[in-house]
Amino acid sequence: MFGRHLWAPLRGLALFGLGLTAGPMLAAVGLGTLFGIQALAQWYRDPLNVYRTLASRWCGVDIPVPYQPPPPPPEPEHDGWYRYKNRLYLTPKKLSYERRWDWLVKDPATSRDILWMLINPFVGSVTALLPLTLVVVGTTFPWSWPGHPGITVPITVATALAGFGFGPVLLHLHGRWTCQLLAAATDSGIRRALIWIGRGGLATWRLALTAGLAVAELAAALMHLLAMVPILLWAWPTVLVAGRQLTSWRRHQIQEWTGIRIDRPYLPEPALPPPRPDGTYQIGRTLHRTPEMALRSLRYRQNARDLATWRDLLWLLLDPVVGVLLAALPVVVTGYCFFGLIWSWAWASLLQPFVDFHTFDRWPLIIHVIPVIGDYPIATAPLIGVIGTLIGSLLAIPLLRLHGLWSWLLLGPTKSALLGRRVDQLTETRTEARETLSSELRRIERDLHDGAQAQWVAMGMKLGAIEALIERDPASAKMMVGTAREASAKALIELRHLIRGINPPVLAERGIADAIRGLALDSPLSVGLRIDLPGRPERPVESAAYFAVSELLTNVSKHADADRVRIDVRHTAQHLRIAITDNGAGGADPAKGSGLRGVQRRLATFDGSLAVHSPLGGPTTVTLEIPCVLSS
Repeated sequence: MFGRHLWAPLRGLALFGLGLTAGPMLAAVGLGTLFGIQALAQWYRDPLNVYRTLASRWCGVDIPVPYQPPPPPPEPEHDGWYRYKNRLYLTPKKLSYERRWDWLVKDPATSRDILWMLINPFVGSVTALLPLTLVVVGTTFPWSWPGHPGITVPITVATALAGFGFGPVLLHLHGRWTCQLLAAATDSGIRRALIWIGRGGLATWRLALTAGLAVAELAAALMHLLAMVPILLWAWPTVLVAGRQLTSWRRHQIQEWTGIRIDRPYLPEPALPPPRPDGTYQIGRTLHRTPEMALRSLRYRQNARDLATWRDLLWLLLDPVVGVLLAALPVVVTGYCFFGLIWSWAWASLLQPFVDFHTFDRWPLIIHVIPVIGDYPIATAPLIGVIGTLIGSLLAIPLLRLHGLWSWLLLGPTKSALLGRRVDQLTETRTEARETLSSELRRIERDLHDGAQAQWVAMGMKLGAIEALIERDPASAKMMVGTAREASAKALIELRHLIRGINPPVLAERGIADAIRGLALDSPLSVGLRIDLPGRPERPVESAAYFAVSELLTNVSKHADADRVRIDVRHTAQHLRIAITDNGAGGADPAKGSGLRGVQRRLATFDGSLAVHSPLGGPTTVTLEIPCVLSS
């Protein structure tokens, strides 16, 4: 029992020493990532596992290894190629390299390990070293105040006993702290606080990148203005395309960083008018001999009239100023406090051979009026640096979002553009709905003409023959009555099939869930279902979803070379979402086939969408989304 207390100071010293290896670990991760050396980037896990083992044994807290298992060796496909995501490889070497990088980067334990390396030397190591500090301070106290044994001896004994007595408790606290970062993720207050700190650091880094991108944005704006000079006007379309690529990339980046969606605001690609009788193309009052020149002139005129062009230019001119102003405070405060204050003792130690050590007594601090700070600057600078770093990084989160809102004001579409786009979409969907309705009516007419109508005509002819034979040949007439009865039964079956194709009874009576189950039972494929619908959508939405699923299952059975299909049906965020995944050959593209395009037209009537993910080699996932509400 007393052994734990006696060994606690030395164990704390050992954990403190191992914690200082966080610097070399971070250097290895940085160098390995910079030069693409996986073994170097992953090397830190071995000493960190030793730290987990010792902390678990000495602190009384179980800290299991949280790393995900490495990816298995790649297996070639039937054609000899190696596939990873949407790419094919001839040999497994590069594929294994990319898979291991993805495994290392996407493992949640990696980010927590790096966060531990950054803050443990200044936070967790305090509790590990405190037992030995109390013992050393207690034993050396009489020499610092000689001549007062009546006071120093009791203080010495009490301080040393506190170091030994509270040593296991302090080590247990250190183990709890270590478990929050180096074990598997668990939901707790400390973990949520650490997540916020990590988000703050990431936001600070992104604000610094935003300020750095100001150079590229300003250069693009100046090139845009220079190309508008009359003598250089011929280069304006090329400069405009490059500028739009930059702003489109920044829209995507801002959405990824802040969650603020910025839609593409530009007008759609103009359509080339038909040629004149003499073969020329008229754009305004100008005639062009070739369609390329006419289309170039048409694009020039449309881009010049597009309000989004000038909003982009205004954003490129102003964002360097706004971005630098928003990034200045958190980036400067965080950088100064982290590198200048927290590591001030390191700079002093490294530069001591070249600069007088005492010159570092005051340089890291901004405020010198506080007595303790003025007397012991190197000792208090790390503490002030930790506080300043936390404040600066947490301040970066709302400022980064503020930059996203500012960018949304200029880079997003205006209300008039959204209204015009909505009008175009409604016009297109109305036209497609009209074409779909006309196609359905033609199909019904064709089915009636080729099916039930032919049966009725044949039945009428047989009834006429029966009427002629019933008096002079009753036996033959009786046989023909049976044939007519069979024809009427076939006509009824044809009518039932036709009605089922217009409005399936199972859909009308039991809803979309049971209707899709019926499609799964009728399909020649092995269909797995997962349906989570607490209610029924509106009848038109049910009908559109049912026939879309039916069309997609037919496409899979005919073209996908698949034998298994999984259908996932759920209602989330006021949308009916249906995902259909097969294990076929992949390569599906709505632009290359009428089946998927027809499903798109059917869904567009209800503002629905169709998303297709079908890499070569499969699998193919088709996701349908239709806005709707459910009835109980």
